[in-house]
Amino acid sequence: MITLYRWNSSGLFYETVEADETGALPERSTMTKPPELTGTQVARWTGEGWEKLSKTPDPEPIAPPDWPALIAARRYVAEISGTTIQGMPIDTGRDSQALITGAALQAVIDPEYSVHWKTAEGFVDLTAQQVIGVASAVRAFVQACFNRESELLDAVAAGSITAEMLEQGWPV
Repeated sequence: MITLYRWNSSGLFYETVEADETGALPERSTMTKPPELTGTQVARWTGEGWEKLSKTPDPEPIAPPDWPALIAARRYVAEISGTTIQGMPIDTGRDSQALITGAALQAVIDPEYSVHWKTAEGFVDLTAQQVIGVASAVRAFVQACFNRESELLDAVAAGSITAEMLEQGWPV
């Protein structure tokens, strides 16, 4: 049997254990004995040996979340998640938004235009007016996603943002 000295995720010594000398060392352990300690002193493993500290160090401050990046990423997920318009499931991914915009432009140019449009449930025939309606609804859906992002950024600025808010209020 050998004596092992273990440290926690902060590197601070916390226990001595006996182990079989033929086995692998457990994670965060060494055979190097920590220094003798008195009072409030603690030993911290450096990766090469023990260092003696006068007291337990204050925990490292936890960095606050990067709220603007988290909110923008969540907005993008909402934006491309799709929506239902006039009972039709419509893809709202960036490529689909571009295709819808192109079809709407053609519908404005040619009021007699019609299209055989593919939805998640199959193809549908749309008149020029229906294409414009779908494009307007998709545009409103996407804008609502950006509006929600703006509301959440306002909450960040006011210091009232919560993790729960990140998942609430997105259009469907």
